[in-house]
Parts: sequence; C-alpha cells; structure tokens
Amino acid sequence: MSKIDNITKRWADIMSCIGCGDCGYAIKPAVGRYLACPVKEALGGESFEPNFARGRMGILKSILEGKITLGKDLVDSVYQCTECGSCTEICHQTQNPKIVLNTSKWIDHVEVWNALRQDLVENGLAPLDKHAKLLGNMNDSSMRNPYGEPKASKQAWARGLAGISKSADVALFAGCTYPLRIKETLVNLARIFKAARTSFKLLDDEWCCGSIALRVGDRKAAKATIIHDIEQIKASGVKTVFAVCAGCYRTMKKDWPVVLGADLPFQVLHVTEVLSGMLDKGSLKLKPSQDPARRVAYHDPCHLGRHMKLYDIPRGVIMRVPGTDYVELKRNKQNAWCCGAGGGVKSQYPDLAATIGKERLRDAIDAKAEFLLSACPFCVANLQEAAVAEKSSIRVMDIIDYFAMML
Repeated sequence: MSKIDNITKRWADIMSCIGCGDCGYAIKPAVGRYLACPVKEALGGESFEPNFARGRMGILKSILEGKITLGKDLVDSVYQCTECGSCTEICHQTQNPKIVLNTSKWIDHVEVWNALRQDLVENGLAPLDKHAKLLGNMNDSSMRNPYGEPKASKQAWARGLAGISKSADVALFAGCTYPLRIKETLVNLARIFKAARTSFKLLDDEWCCGSIALRVGDRKAAKATIIHDIEQIKASGVKTVFAVCAGCYRTMKKDWPVVLGADLPFQVLHVTEVLSGMLDKGSLKLKPSQDPARRVAYHDPCHLGRHMKLYDIPRGVIMRVPGTDYVELKRNKQNAWCCGAGGGVKSQYPDLAATIGKERLRDAIDAKAEFLLSACPFCVANLQEAAVAEKSSIRVMDIIDYFAMML
C-alpha cells in the first residue's frame, strides 16, 4: 500500500476539479488566453490525459478513493510538467479582471503537483536519474550546489569587483546558476551597483536555495539547506536580501516560511525591485541612447509571474532604459507561455524543454522583437537555445545584462 500523506493534505484541491478541461483546451482571445498547457501542446494537442492537469487530477481522485495505488507508471507524466501554473490561472476563472468568481483561487495545482512529487519520493518511485544526480550534488558537503562544482567556486566571480562590500546593508543571494554558469551577469550586476554608488554583500557560505529539492519532491533535503541559508542571512546582519534568480526568489519568499514554519526575519526582494528602487531614488543614471530605438519584449518567468504576481516592476524597469521601444508578446503576464525549462524538465526531458522553448520564441518573432529579455537564468538559457535552433536574430538576454549596456 502506497503512502499518500501529502496528496491527502490537498484533498480539497483535488476533489474540487470538475473535469471541465479548461486547463488543457482554453482559448479565450478576448482576454489574451491562447491555450493553457505547454506540455500538452508539445506532446501533441490530443495527447494522453495525464499529460495535463485534468487527467492527473482524475488519477489523484481515484488514488484518494482507494481505487488505484500510486505507481511507477505515473512518474513520467508527473515530472514532464514544468509546474508553470498556467492550469491554476485558467481554472475556474473568467480571465476578466472585472468579473471574479468566488471559486477562482480555490485549486492550487502547483502545490498539488509538489505534494504528489513528495509522495513519489517517499514511496521510492522518484527521484528520476538526472534529478537524483542534482540532489546528490546539492547534498554533498564539498559542493552544496546541483552543478557538482566545489563550494569555493561560487564566489570566484566576485574577486576584486567594486560594488561588493562587507559593510553593505543588503545581501545578494546569488543562487547556483548565475555564479557557476553565467557569472558575467553577476559581474554586470556589480557594475550597476558601482554606478549607483552603492554596494551589496555576499553571504559567507551560501548553499543552494533548495528549489531543486522542493520541485523534485525531496522536502527533507530542502529543509536542511534552507535552514542553513536562513542562518547565514541572519548572521550577515542584513534586514534585506535580494535574489537575481526567479526560482530562488520564489523559493525564498514563498517556500522558506512554509518550511521554517514561521515568517522570515528579513525581507526578500527580486533584483528588478532593487533596480526599480535605484531608478526611483535617482542614484542610478542611464546614459541617453544615440542609436535607433530597440524593439524589446519581456518574457514572464513562471516563478516570478504566475507564482509571485510580479508582473509590472520588471516591465517598468525595462521601459525606463533609454532607447527602448517596448512591445508585449501576444501571451503575457498571467497568460504567458512557459519557456519549458522549469520543474526539472530541462534536466530530465531536454527535448521536451526545447520544443516548448521554440513555441515561446515564436511569440517574440511574431512581435518582431529585436531583444527578448527575462529575469530567470533557465528561461534565458532555454530561449537562447531556441533562438539558435530557429536561426533567429533575436537577442535573448537577462534584464541585468540589458541594463548594463546603458551604463
């Protein structure tokens, strides 16, 4: 008999699904909704029901009713989900901000999928092989990051840079991907702080934020790293910490208090909120552009947008960069199409992530964008690969790098 403690806690969410299918088929152009599930579409529009929310919810109902047990045959469909939250956004909703139904916020699909993944791990049915390797690296005391790099490598990018000070009153949570895979973006961040005549400090011993473990379903591993990082931030003496990675931001602001069982003793910001504050105060000056206006679009990371409702600040920051002709993608904000790299899909199912990424890139091509910006390293990397695969001239980059162009 399988243990189903975690999905049992989400009984109300699961049993509230009426099987209408909006989570897989919703097309409502009047309110900017063009389909719902990127995984379903990438696997074929009429694909296997458990590949999208309705089918998975139906299986979970049967498990809770004792008709079937949790089994290995469910694993692929569960882990192919990017956990983008598009199903939640469309479920029980009119998509008209003036017409809000009482049931519109009832089901939190992402938390249901997280609970299901926890039960799969606790029953020995997961993690999958690529995810297990990432977790092994994260748990290794000589690494503490999913990439398998030595701990000391995490601060190598910062040596000798201005804009970083041990006396700063705000700390950077660098995450794993930026310092170990795209350190040039963090170098640009330090340049921005220097230009604004301010600084940030680094944590002495920052570990992974725990997002990898939480998305895969290993809450036990996540708790250890989260408690360590919270103690590191407290020891730094700061009252504000900011993240550059959308996944870190979501995990720190939303998941850490749940795992800790208490409010955090410090404020968590996203880097776009910090940049916006610099512009508001006038401490950061961007030089006027002498070049023709650049047609720029923004891709909403799921962890920043649907998960945390941070839509306007990143756009506001971009629009304040001189020489920017901002254009919205057809699918944007709460209706944005996922990049395809989230929820562990990029590591375990790279071809699926690539297919979804190409679909998202087509939105930027249709908008005739010259630049496609985002605020998530996984979104940027997957969309850059899509641009190469599609032979597109669109420049995909992080908002930080775009900002640094104008210093």
